[in-house]
Amino acid sequence: MVSWVILSRRLRNKITISRVVILLLLGTVFFNEFLVYSLQALRWIKVPTIRNKEEELVILFVADPQLIGIQDEMGFPVGPIARWDSDRYLRNSFSRAYQHTQPDVVVFLGDLLDEGSKATKEEYLSYVDRFNSIFYETKFSKKVIIPGDNDIGGEGADLRTPFKVARFEKHFEPIEGIVNYFFIDLIKVNIFFVCVRIIQEMLTLKKVIFIAIKSSLFCSNNNNIKLLNMQYNSDLNHWPYKAKDMKNIHGFVEMDISKTVSLDEIMVPTCSYRMGVPHMGYGVAIINKSGLMKYAVLWLPSRYPLLYVYIVVLILAVILLCVEFIFSSIGGQTHKRGYR
Repeated sequence: MVSWVILSRRLRNKITISRVVILLLLGTVFFNEFLVYSLQALRWIKVPTIRNKEEELVILFVADPQLIGIQDEMGFPVGPIARWDSDRYLRNSFSRAYQHTQPDVVVFLGDLLDEGSKATKEEYLSYVDRFNSIFYETKFSKKVIIPGDNDIGGEGADLRTPFKVARFEKHFEPIEGIVNYFFIDLIKVNIFFVCVRIIQEMLTLKKVIFIAIKSSLFCSNNNNIKLLNMQYNSDLNHWPYKAKDMKNIHGFVEMDISKTVSLDEIMVPTCSYRMGVPHMGYGVAIINKSGLMKYAVLWLPSRYPLLYVYIVVLILAVILLCVEFIFSSIGGQTHKRGYR
């Protein structure tokens, strides 16, 4: 009993408001910047990491990262902090998504940069460095990148020019072409020039994932992907079509893309909280050589509530420190009076 009383007194002497505030701040940072991502990853659907690429492939879809630029953001210190926080969110979430899926292919669905279309040379180079740092793991997988209007223009008064396209292709990859990978072909199509004849010339290809540059029949900056398996058929005007809205789905959605002529649509949410949407995530598809595809979304933790938590904790910390200062001042004055 005596030892318990002594221990309690020692704890009261050691536990001060200042130390409680420090622990509160450290705990908040640890949860917001590390633990929340790991906890969210535990909720993700399991993806097989041991597989035969000749029979099964995993594709990780990344939509609208939109790395924050310099021109449209506020100056110091808000701008740098906003860029740092957004980059860190993308880095933390992507690294865990990559580790969870260990994808064979990573597909970026446009709008890599928020100001890629109008960036200066120095700004653009800094954006590219940030992109490569955030999505570092892609060097270990096949990578397919398509541009969005924020990258090369094409929306409203922001015109697409040969200079913008050439700059994008220099630092990333060609905006059109076919990427062959085992039993699938990933086709990047410029829909300004696509026509039925071009499609017919592609009918001898394997199972196909069409990826377009602008909103169109196949894929778009609205984060839609169309997956096709096509063989020769004189009638291309009556494709079976079904849309899959992923917003309310939290498991695998199965699709059979082995049909002779079929078009299936999936939706991939943005991975950036700066897009102002409540739900962010990465898309993951498991495609079997037989034609069976399973698709799911790896939903991410909301960022803005965590930022609000920082504000509340900081306000609480200031209040507690003020209370401690007031009581210590009163205690000091009382001690002086008693001494006199």
